[in-house]
Amino acid sequence: MTRERGSLLASVRRPVALGLAIVVFHADVVVAWVAGVVFTIVACGVMGLPLVMAAAVALVVGVGVWAASAPLCGGWMSDWSGRIRRWGAPDTVYLPPAPVDHVAALLDPKPVRPMPPRPSQSTEPRPLKPYELIGKEPCWRCGEPPVEGTHAWDDRGPFQLLSNHTFRCANGHGWTHSTDGG
Repeated sequence: MTRERGSLLASVRRPVALGLAIVVFHADVVVAWVAGVVFTIVACGVMGLPLVMAAAVALVVGVGVWAASAPLCGGWMSDWSGRIRRWGAPDTVYLPPAPVDHVAALLDPKPVRPMPPRPSQSTEPRPLKPYELIGKEPCWRCGEPPVEGTHAWDDRGPFQLLSNHTFRCANGHGWTHSTDGG
């Protein structure tokens, strides 16, 4: 078979397979639609019912046929629909892997460069402003609020950045408070 004829056959086969797969997958709906159309033709042409009345009755018949045929069409619809769809799929093209000289790759490994050290995020203690002291924990000895304090960050490695506060109350008591990032 020539390439032109193969591509023409494939270009016809894909849409046909898609249409058949849709019809098979929705077989219960197709059966209900056909029953509705046939009933409309019979009711309108043979029995002489008005078109609107025949269409309404055909709708009821179609829904009834669909409800009756849906359980009968169960899993085989999905199975056969997939088979038909694969029949219409284009041929899979496999590309060979790129040639690799494994011996050369083993004998000449690329050097691993070490990661540069992470810059430290530690800071020198800085004095806290009066508004930063508002709401901080009171002295644990006398219960007075802090009147002065400092704040510093202590970098102890990855995921270990500590926030260190030192406080002093009006009575001269000092205390510290450390949190991990707070």
